[in-house]
Amino acid sequence: MRRLLLVSLLVLSAWQLGSAGWIQAKAGLGQFLLERSWQHRLESGEAVEPWPGAVSHPVARLRMPRLSVDHLVLEGLATPVMAWGPGMAVGEGGHHVLAAHRDTHFAFLRSVRVGDRFELIEAEGRRRWWRVETIRVVDSRRVGIDLEWPEHAMTLITCFPFDAPVAGGPQRLVVRLRPLAPAKEVSV
Repeated sequence: MRRLLLVSLLVLSAWQLGSAGWIQAKAGLGQFLLERSWQHRLESGEAVEPWPGAVSHPVARLRMPRLSVDHLVLEGLATPVMAWGPGMAVGEGGHHVLAAHRDTHFAFLRSVRVGDRFELIEAEGRRRWWRVETIRVVDSRRVGIDLEWPEHAMTLITCFPFDAPVAGGPQRLVVRLRPLAPAKEVSV
């Protein structure tokens, strides 16, 4: 009986570690495959699937020099999109909302501080620097993010706390950024 219990616990542990490893591997592989799609978009101007059956394609690149962050950003905010990289939606007024998982692409947000600078390069050639204005934790059952907020802003969102044993709780870390200057049209 003890042997069966020990074997069961070892199998369960291996399964849990394998699942966590798969999430990290998928996140890393996704960014590698997305890079090819991003380069094609920059050269041709047309969006292309990074792999057959992909749920999205890259629309921007997010960089944060202080923490050496460089992530390709996908179109959309659905959970399947965020398995491969941060997702983004842009409201009519210019509000950029980016969301990603706390244990992969937005794990670095635990180290972000007010005043930090981010660069967002969009596929159409717009490049803009942003500065972190506020960082707060909200309850997603009471506070929503308005994509149609009428101001130019960027909001980064991930689950919180970072070390919670179960993902998907109601708390969200919300990082609000303001543009430092008007966007510049550049060839990327």
